[in-house]
Amino acid sequence: MKPGNKQHTMSNHLYSDSCCYCHHDAYTFGEDASIAPESCRVEENMNTDEQPFPYNYLLNLFTAPNMGAFLAETSFTDDVYALPIHLQRLISEAKEEVILERTKASQGILHRSNQALNRLEDVRKYVWMRSGGDVANLMAILTHIVSDEDELQNLVDH
Repeated sequence: MKPGNKQHTMSNHLYSDSCCYCHHDAYTFGEDASIAPESCRVEENMNTDEQPFPYNYLLNLFTAPNMGAFLAETSFTDDVYALPIHLQRLISEAKEEVILERTKASQGILHRSNQALNRLEDVRKYVWMRSGGDVANLMAILTHIVSDEDELQNLVDH
């Protein structure tokens, strides 16, 4: 720009229409994100298919070869607390049963009352049956069952 030229232009570049980092007429850096160009809004551009699976603990529990060992050896993750209360309670009770059984076994006391673990195993069998043994389908079935509280309550309480 020549010193005598009073015309002020924005520094445009090849991607100025979609740039979130430069000062443009469409977007002034530092302004409220609600007025940012659509292409700069990350949360709106994310496809829901690209979101991580929200029930990782449940998926790992249901795909573990030995649910009792998995419950005893792992601690709850944050996604467990996002589960419906019926399922949270069942998982907690099953975990307590497994830990209690291991503790009593180490003391030489025989204890075998795994009602919650058996019910959780029944839920796992049902979910695997509905998924046809396919992990991709298992994830979809888990999402469906967790969102349908009536079906979940019937499964957990049977």
